[in-house]
Amino acid sequence: MLRADRAFGLLVLLAVVSSAILIALLAAIIPHVELLAARGAEGAADVVAIVLLGLATLGITLGLSSLFRQLLATLVLIRSLLARRVAMPARVRAAAGGLGLDGRIDVVDDARPFSFCYWFLRPRICLSIGLVRRLDHAELRAVLFHERYHLRHRDPLRLVIARYFAAGLYVVPVVEDLVAHFTLEKELEADEDAVAAMGDVRPLARALYALLPDADEVSLGLLVPVGSLSVTEARIDHLVQGRPLAARIPATSIALSFGALAAASVLAAVPGMLVAPASLLFVAAINGGVHQVRLVVHR
Repeated sequence: MLRADRAFGLLVLLAVVSSAILIALLAAIIPHVELLAARGAEGAADVVAIVLLGLATLGITLGLSSLFRQLLATLVLIRSLLARRVAMPARVRAAAGGLGLDGRIDVVDDARPFSFCYWFLRPRICLSIGLVRRLDHAELRAVLFHERYHLRHRDPLRLVIARYFAAGLYVVPVVEDLVAHFTLEKELEADEDAVAAMGDVRPLARALYALLPDADEVSLGLLVPVGSLSVTEARIDHLVQGRPLAARIPATSIALSFGALAAASVLAAVPGMLVAPASLLFVAAINGGVHQVRLVVHR
């Protein structure tokens, strides 16, 4: 299984290489398109240049605009939650004792049971009154250990970086798959950290079981925060019974991604646009474009 840190490192490496290839391709296309504006299209290579530039512009615009809209909505939501911040209950202060979280916990007046880690360089933990009231001391402490893992690893910042790459590199679908894998692995590793710190799996398992009935209703739509427990029966089974739980990266996604990058490399390096490698890049661009449209419509 690919651990979260390695998945993130692979994601960043792939993103850097992919960006370099695609920037080189765009640098080769743009002068070609400028020439087209002066003399008009004269063959298949000219049509390829126009379509590639159009698809690149559309896909990147859709992906990044969707990401930034969701980021803005997340920041607005966090501000609205923090406007209902309350004095830290004695139960939370007791549960957080010795965890090194002094001044890093916010408790908000919301009946929905949730917790998450947010902000970037100096992350914080947000707990709802609904969560505090539902969990006992050991369960609440286990949740704080889980969130502390995200806080110490600055996972909100990592998640935004990962999703930025996924939005911008829409013609490389394996990037999106790596983001999904990274996000899931982070939750599982935060669980493992909490269990190791508690010396017992039961407090965290009980906390997840207690939150399971509201898992569908408590959907804050948060982009930046992580560690919102993402309660599912499969995750609880993984925690309690050790059943495998991992985001799968389809072979078709890997093949399409590296095929698209190979095609982009050929198109950027060979003088004149080649229709054959462009066709593979078209497939990847259309696949990614459809995905971005779906995200925009969904959000």
